[in-house]
Amino acid sequence: MLSLVPTLTPVSSALALDIGGSHVTAAVVDASARAVLPSSRIHAPVPQDAPADVILEAWADAARHAAGAARVDAIGLAVPAPFEYATGVSRLQHKFAALYGLNVLGGLRACLAGTPLAALPVVFGNDADLFALGEWWAGAARGEARVIGVTLGTGLGAGFIDAGAVITDRVDVPPGGELWNTPYLDGIAEAYACGAAVTRAYAAQTGETASAAEVARRAPHDPAARAAFETLGRHLGAILRPHVAAFGASCVVVGGNVARAWPLFSHALQGALPGVACRPSVRFDEAALLGAAVLTQRAP
Repeated sequence: MLSLVPTLTPVSSALALDIGGSHVTAAVVDASARAVLPSSRIHAPVPQDAPADVILEAWADAARHAAGAARVDAIGLAVPAPFEYATGVSRLQHKFAALYGLNVLGGLRACLAGTPLAALPVVFGNDADLFALGEWWAGAARGEARVIGVTLGTGLGAGFIDAGAVITDRVDVPPGGELWNTPYLDGIAEAYACGAAVTRAYAAQTGETASAAEVARRAPHDPAARAAFETLGRHLGAILRPHVAAFGASCVVVGGNVARAWPLFSHALQGALPGVACRPSVRFDEAALLGAAVLTQRAP
């Protein structure tokens, strides 16, 4: 877990931003209630190919509108990799390429100049890590000691949480705390555990290409659709099994859009991971916001 400031005192409310590939979500998080304030939540589109100043101003505008007149003590941002979370420098190239090499912290502060937000402490964290942290703090994994959070969408994200700390560089987690590029079968894990993997499994049986969401809609009346999700569950369990054992995880939480089809693959996943509590996200889109708020309190 990395921060741009050496220490932070516990906060009562934090402003959290979740940076998506084509949007930004911002909200105030009440730390005492462990909850996003619904009236503060802002969701705004941000074109991936926009110039740097447009991207940063869109993020700052979302932050200003979400904060409103509320008193917030710190700002936390959930940002996809690659990103230098300790320095605030973007290494993104596949999305928001105009930010590559820029100090996002400095640019964001410039956009917030003249507002109370400009002087607040700011921390950055990986979006998948903060999903897992948010579920540990206020979601499906609350009360668990060691948790692996997994996000299934266009790709495979993961976060390893030990007593509220994000673990990325210990011998009991994969390099960088990343699962997507770990070797699996004839390739890497992400090829077998994401939305596209469901599409491929369905096409292999039917010759028809359909999105994971469409395959899920067909599942009640289509055995091939059900089999595609069962295949996902078996592969995800096999991918996770050695990491669950090494990390000593008591709980696996699965989020991302594909997890909305949880009943279709949960049995296969749980069967591959006996003795481990496998649960769907209960926070979904709020989890990374909650994790970003936790990050503002737990920076080293």
